[in-house]
Amino acid sequence: MKFFGQSDGSAPYKRRLSVKIMSLFIFLFVSVGGVSAANPPVTIHLKNVTVAELLRQIEAQGQYSFAYNNADIDLTRVVSVDAESWPIERIVLKCIPDVFVNVERNKVILTPRRGAQVPPPRKISGKVADASGNPVVGATVLLKDGDAVRGTSSGSNGAFAFDSFSLSDKAALEVSFIGFDTYKAAVGARTFFDVVLTSAQQSIDEVVVVGYGVQKKANLTGAVATVSQKELKDRPVSNVGRALQGVIPNLNVTLSSGQPGAGASYNIRGTTSPNGGSPLILIDGVETYPDRINSNDIESITVLKDASSAAIYGARGAFGVILITTKSGQYNEKAEVSYNGYFSVSSPTTSTDYETRGYYSAKIADFFMMATQNTPYTSYTEADYKALWERRNDKTENPARPWVVTDNRNGRQQYVYLANFDWYNYLYDDSRPTWDHNINIKGGSKSLSYMVSGRYYQQKGVNRLEPDMFKSYNFRVKLQAEIKSWLTIASNTKFFQSNYRYYGYEDEYNNFRKPTLHALASFVPVNPDGTAVSHTSMTQSSTHYVMDGYNAMMQKGKSFGNKKTQEITTTFEATFKLHRDFNVKADFSYTQGYLHNDYRSVNVQYSQYPGEVMTEPEGSFPNKYKEVVWDQNYYVADVYGTYNRTFAEKHNLTLIAGYNYEAKYYRDLTAANDGLLSEELSDFNLAKGTTNFTLNGGRNEYAIMGLFYRAAYDYRGKYLFEVNGRYDGTSRFPRGKRYGFFPSFSAAYRISEEPFFEPLRKAVDNLKIRLSYGSLGNQQIGYYDFIQTVTTKGSMSDYSFDGTTLGQHATVSDPVSGNQTWEKVVSKNLGLDLNMFRNRLSLTADFYIRDTKGILGKGKSLPSIYGADEPQVNSNNLRTKGYELVLGWRDSFELAGSAFSYGITGSFSDYTAKYTKCDNPSGLIGDPYVGKKYGEIWGYKVDGLFRTDEEAAEYASRIDLSTVAAGYYSATGAYGKGVRAGDIKYLDLNGDNIVNGGKGTLEDPGDRRVIGNSSPRYQYGATLNFSWYGFDVSVFVQGIGRLDWYPGADNLRFWGPYCRPYATFIPKNFMSRVWSEENTDAYFPRARAYTSLNSTQGTAYYTNDRYLQNLAYCRLKNLTIGYTIPRRLTSKVGIKECRIYFSGENLATWSALESDFLDPEQAAADSDKKSNVYPWCKTYSVGLNLTF
Repeated sequence: MKFFGQSDGSAPYKRRLSVKIMSLFIFLFVSVGGVSAANPPVTIHLKNVTVAELLRQIEAQGQYSFAYNNADIDLTRVVSVDAESWPIERIVLKCIPDVFVNVERNKVILTPRRGAQVPPPRKISGKVADASGNPVVGATVLLKDGDAVRGTSSGSNGAFAFDSFSLSDKAALEVSFIGFDTYKAAVGARTFFDVVLTSAQQSIDEVVVVGYGVQKKANLTGAVATVSQKELKDRPVSNVGRALQGVIPNLNVTLSSGQPGAGASYNIRGTTSPNGGSPLILIDGVETYPDRINSNDIESITVLKDASSAAIYGARGAFGVILITTKSGQYNEKAEVSYNGYFSVSSPTTSTDYETRGYYSAKIADFFMMATQNTPYTSYTEADYKALWERRNDKTENPARPWVVTDNRNGRQQYVYLANFDWYNYLYDDSRPTWDHNINIKGGSKSLSYMVSGRYYQQKGVNRLEPDMFKSYNFRVKLQAEIKSWLTIASNTKFFQSNYRYYGYEDEYNNFRKPTLHALASFVPVNPDGTAVSHTSMTQSSTHYVMDGYNAMMQKGKSFGNKKTQEITTTFEATFKLHRDFNVKADFSYTQGYLHNDYRSVNVQYSQYPGEVMTEPEGSFPNKYKEVVWDQNYYVADVYGTYNRTFAEKHNLTLIAGYNYEAKYYRDLTAANDGLLSEELSDFNLAKGTTNFTLNGGRNEYAIMGLFYRAAYDYRGKYLFEVNGRYDGTSRFPRGKRYGFFPSFSAAYRISEEPFFEPLRKAVDNLKIRLSYGSLGNQQIGYYDFIQTVTTKGSMSDYSFDGTTLGQHATVSDPVSGNQTWEKVVSKNLGLDLNMFRNRLSLTADFYIRDTKGILGKGKSLPSIYGADEPQVNSNNLRTKGYELVLGWRDSFELAGSAFSYGITGSFSDYTAKYTKCDNPSGLIGDPYVGKKYGEIWGYKVDGLFRTDEEAAEYASRIDLSTVAAGYYSATGAYGKGVRAGDIKYLDLNGDNIVNGGKGTLEDPGDRRVIGNSSPRYQYGATLNFSWYGFDVSVFVQGIGRLDWYPGADNLRFWGPYCRPYATFIPKNFMSRVWSEENTDAYFPRARAYTSLNSTQGTAYYTNDRYLQNLAYCRLKNLTIGYTIPRRLTSKVGIKECRIYFSGENLATWSALESDFLDPEQAAADSDKKSNVYPWCKTYSVGLNLTF
């Protein structure tokens, strides 16, 4: 017998410790007062505890004690109870149904029912294998008996076992593992189970995250795409944007730079609005930048593409929504510690085989310059060229043939440079070593779950002289506690910090432009006395000097900057379960963002003549310090209720309604001054400048408020209907125009659930047609575009009141219409989902039309006498049409005694956009007009190159080419003067004997025609993966089929000496592509300097179809090869999983671009088309995954 006050010794220390830990976390969330029950009813909430623990917990409340015979009751049985003021009899009978309950005052006497027998304890065991008989290691095995649930996992040979205990006739076994269908079976009288798991290829019952909730994939009616963490892991990339590129069809990810830590921009389904059409990106419900999240924290990514799925987000989701959900701990989950780390090195995605022979480098510069200006670029003499020729094969300096000599010229000693210098490898180290370390700890008790993660990332940049370095830190803590059966609270805190330290100029543009200028291979960076080379006597013009001083600046190494970013986000959430079918969730999030950029430049010294050190002009290299500070405070509050109910087991209804409020407050401050007293210290207290002092700053703020709803209904999962909507208000529009209502609806029909479809079900698992329509508002415009502003910083150009400073005056901004309102986005979508052959084959197809109406833009063009730009009005409409296809096949079979699992997935998408309404009565082709395709490129048609001088002269006698090729007529060199063989033959399409742009209107475009489009077309991706005997391989290919691009006028990486004859990096094979009498089929025309640079000397300055480039490419985006060491070996040292892998990024690129020295993405990234951005790279990494 056991009486109150005695212990059966079964309370483990671990439970007491868990209760203490749980109590500590609960204290962090709320303060809970003590509750003393004075009435006989008992309130108790327990999950998965033994009967002994249940009785002990009730006794601990001080109301009752129990008396019973240990032999009559199974005290080890696991039970759960959720009782709120229940009679003690009800609690006992629910958990111990085979007893009589007799309550005498505060004593509860338990006796067995007459004839009732406690089933004898049994040990349940078994083995888990796949269809090929291979053991499945780590499968989750659950033994359920009523409310009691016991769990374990299969071992290294697939075996599992449970301790002996009594089971009722309702007991059931459930086995699950990722990638397989869940196995379920009644226990009955069995004690051993041979479990065979079948592959669950792309289950349509998968749950996906949607706006303010989740839905089964089978029940989706909108256009929704998902990506799991598995598809993103082990990618050697700095942020999630780079990993997402090409993974989801019509999620267009554009990389703006190859700089370490650089983020990406996102677009869903193509052209949106010229004013801004970025998708809303939410991470655990909070808007932020994806590059500030640890990609290893990601559980899943959902992309809401159409208005139906995104309408619940209203104004913010006009052009789609990206929902990123991070990992969480689970209740009753054992603590798990995992580590993922890799080390990587890189190499360029392009060729770097540049000319390093000084003789050829100088000759090319002189040849091009002579053709145009009849003056050489260099001042080399014939003797100098002879010396260069003698040294042309010296890859390193030969003491007998020094690369720098001194000579008396023009009455003084000067340096003469005769080198074969490799400027590229002197400036850049392409290895970019990178370290990435991640740790994750997660788990939970019966009422508390937790997840803690951290990341450290470091990448060295390409600069060799003064290496740039990027470092970032991520930290996240997620907690969830069940305080009461009706109350769950949670906290999610994220911290991010990064710093990019660099040397050189303040901006990326100049750091990659300046090195391309004037550094001929015959020059060197350092004189024999150790002084820096900048201005030389080896060029005809004093304005032509090595890298415009960049080399001298880097030699000194004291001009540098830091770009620091910090962000912390905290979300508090409470869920109230007010009814079995109804709950209310409230959350509040706060984000504090901080950006601090500082830059220090110093005066730079160089030597042009032996023994003389000079200083670069202050205007080019000032002794200056600058700081820019931004801070942001972002507040989000949500309250919404969710009702789920199934009626008559066939009518399923979900209702959601809620309120959302968001506010952002920005503040920025810029301070700069010169005249610092020290080159080592950067402090404004040391800055003594008085004329170049700068202090600027400002504040911005905006708010959004919305009421939203969703109603979803389905009948037996066959007929599905959903309506979404939001009533939105934004502060970005004037009063009276701030609110809008944006509804949507969608429907789906699962034909495969119809009785008449029964004959096809052996082959077709799911066939669904989807249709959606929705209207959303776009508010991505300026904060105060509806307000005319006044600034007091105007200055009079030629007038002074005091004779010293220019007179100041106030200026008024351009007029505003004051009538701006929402751009309206109407979206229509037709979709098809198909799964066949036990879900091995899957197909998703979507076709859509998106109309953006009332685009804010300039109204009718006004005469110049108006004196200001036209005010913005809702004037234009734009229609985007597109489609996307995803086809996949997944299967497994036995190969050499082990399961060989593989999958192939391909995606393809395309879109076009054109204007359907415009206010352009003049038909100016540079402005939107009805029928104009977004991204249209107008240019001239070219009929190749003139074959002979006679052909050129005859054509030029009839057709005036002076507008499009002024360089034919302005050149003074004998080789370049006049229209000659090898010159570009522009076509006179309108027959007026002159090639020009006419009036630039649709009625008179002159000889220009639409020759291309800058919008990307035919985007695709393909993934192949397989696993066998612990090995896993994944291959991912991504690309686009067409993207037209005309190289910028000053794009030295494409045009080389045609742009500027003194280009630093000239491909070794470049002259083989230049026209000559011996090379009449060359790609480039007759050599002339400044051919592409300007209209006065250019011959290829204007866009034409000969040099229009197709940036189509196919890239081996990722290759990963991994091996997981068998668990039977790792478990001996306490390791649950150990996997080593190799991963490569951007390993191969095939491109239609007419240059091996320019990456197609690098070309497209720079808006001015000059490609002066941080270069792209291939990456090779070796990594390790450990789980304990």
